Amino acid sequence: MSYVRKVISNQEKLLCVFHASWSYVAQGLFWFVVLTTAGLIVDHYFYQYVGPDTFLNIDLWAVHLGLKLSGISMIFAFIGFAVFWTLFLVYISSEIGLTDQRVIHKKGLIFIQVDQVDLEDIRAEQVFHGWFGWLFGYGRIRLDCRFINDVWLPTIPDPYRLVKASHNARLKHPLIEYGEDEFQVNLQRIEAQKEEKQRTFLKLKRLMRERFQKAA
Repeated sequence: MSYVRKVISNQEKLLCVFHASWSYVAQGLFWFVVLTTAGLIVDHYFYQYVGPDTFLNIDLWAVHLGLKLSGISMIFAFIGFAVFWTLFLVYISSEIGLTDQRVIHKKGLIFIQVDQVDLEDIRAEQVFHGWFGWLFGYGRIRLDCRFINDVWLPTIPDPYRLVKASHNARLKHPLIEYGEDEFQVNLQRIEAQKEEKQRTFLKLKRLMRERFQKAA
């Protein structure tokens, strides 16, 4: 069951729930493969220049294992696994809930930490996605808050959906002076950013097709 659904009160309405993007798993796998490969490459040259005496020779009863692996590759693989596990925990444990009163960010699997921001404290939202996020449709959101430090939310799919839902909630909030004109301006800005992304993607796709045809 969703953790956010359990912590909201009866006086508020849950509007939407977001989970972390799959990009965390992709990043973890990438760094695990890179670091493990780097460890094997180091071991390869270490074996050539130092010799086999420093490498593992394991005797298990009648089975003898001679491996061209030293502690170096194991250290690299362990670091890669630690990076993967850290990012994987973010992926499976992060949850963002938007209600008609606040934004709730839950993180942690065993030691759970919950951050929350009231809608009236949010002055603006900024989306950061980079090239890969722009291409695959994910990004991080920074909540520009008053009276408290700005809040960074984890990478989520379709971050503009959360921004738009937040604007709608603030527009209907009775304690927030958020007029129709300001809402329309922000909504147009979001739509313009989406259209710009689509135009750039189509342009990039067309250029790649033309280069492929020339190469063929």
